[in-house]
Formats: sequence, structure tokens, C-alpha cells
Amino acid sequence: MKLIEKFKEIYRYRHMLYTLVKQDIRGRYKGSFLGFLWTLLNPLLMLLVYSVVFQFVFRADIEHYPIYLFICLMPWNCFQNSIFMGTACISNNAGILKKVYFPREILPLASIISNIINYLFSAVIIFIALLISGVGISWTALFLPVILLIQSIFTFGIVLILSAVNVYVRDVQYMMNPIMMIWMYATPILYSISMVPEQYRDLYMLNPMTRIMVAYQSILYDKTLPSMSGLGIVALEAVIVLVIGYLIFSKLQRRFAEEV
Repeated sequence: MKLIEKFKEIYRYRHMLYTLVKQDIRGRYKGSFLGFLWTLLNPLLMLLVYSVVFQFVFRADIEHYPIYLFICLMPWNCFQNSIFMGTACISNNAGILKKVYFPREILPLASIISNIINYLFSAVIIFIALLISGVGISWTALFLPVILLIQSIFTFGIVLILSAVNVYVRDVQYMMNPIMMIWMYATPILYSISMVPEQYRDLYMLNPMTRIMVAYQSILYDKTLPSMSGLGIVALEAVIVLVIGYLIFSKLQRRFAEEV
């Protein structure tokens, strides 16, 4: 019940949340000539590089490999950037924490929402690439918001934990680079889950991001329904992580103003 009350409080401060998200998005490309257009240009340029490299330099066994890679790499970047930004969001906003009262959860939530918005713009490039490459688009793409929502809930829970602990132990934000690199290679993004030896697949499935990435591949690349049981399991895991994250954040936030 306390978690529900907290979301109601965040909703009451939705204008502040909106302002923080807008500032973050504008701040990313501040001073650049093309500005917000880089949100579309970055994934487009990335796709072009992948297409050239994997067509003429490296030969992958997966058909339309640049598209396959792009489908998972974009939501992974959303997840990864949310972790990086969210981990330091409390310690980086010491000034506002000491001056104004607001639900502290707004800071990590704002970092996640801004990255989701960036992903949604990159999704435009993904759908265009699917059409041009001949892979095509199926009605199963309608599951994209569901998968993204599950990923966002999971991410919010993780960021709540990391951002709170980082206030007391600043090493956390520096540890995330190698951890996220290891996590990416432990998730079927650069390769297919079918390439993982069968005796290790159950171990791979303990990683919630594995089920999430496989779901993206199913609806956009394979054009099949995602595993409903798989989505149910990862949704439950996401909610559990969110509850744990909220409890840890609530306990540690009492001394934020003193520690930052």
C-alpha cells in the first residue's frame, strides 16, 4: 500500500518530473547545431555502421544480422544508459535535495523516462529498417509497449537500489561500467539464445534481461508471439525488484541530505 501511495505522491509532482525529463533531453544536445535530431541520427548512423561491418567485414551466421543486432541493442542501450544516469542522479542533485521537498524517487524516474523517450525515437529507425531490409513488420510488434513497460519497471527497481547506495558508497557508479559490459555479454544480444549450449540455458534464463531481449527478438525479428509464460515470469521478477528497490530506497533516503 505504501508503494501505491508513493506513486500517488509522484503523480502530484508530475510537473516537476516533466521539467526534469525535458531538461535532461534538451541538455544532451545543448549547443549542437542539429540538436534533438541527433536522437534519430545516432541510431541511423549506428545501423549504417553495423550494416557495412557485418556485410563486408564480418560474416555472421544469423540472417539480416545488423537488423537482428539493432533490435536488441537499442533497448539495451536504453537500459544501460538508465542505469548509468540513474545511479548518480541523487548525488548529482545535491543542491536541489537540500533546498526543496519532493519525492526523491522522481530523480531516478526522470532519468529512466528520458531514456525511454530516446528509445521510442530510435524505434522509428528500427521499423524503417525492418521494412527496407525485407524482414518486415508483423502485428506482433503491438507487444512492444508491454515488453518496454516490463523492462522499465525492472530498470526502475534496479536504479532505486543503485542510486540510494551510491549516495553512501560513491564507488558504485564507477563499478557499473564493467558490470554492465559483463551483463551485456551474458545476455543474448550479440548472439542468439539458440547458440547457447542447452545445458546452460536455464542458467541464462535466471537473467531477467535474457527473457526481455528474447521477447524483442520474437516480436520484431521472428514475427512470432513472445512466450507468455516467459513474459509473466519476468514481469513478476520486475515487480519484486521494484518492491525491493522501493524498500531499500525508502530506508536509505532519510540521510540523503546529510550524505550528499
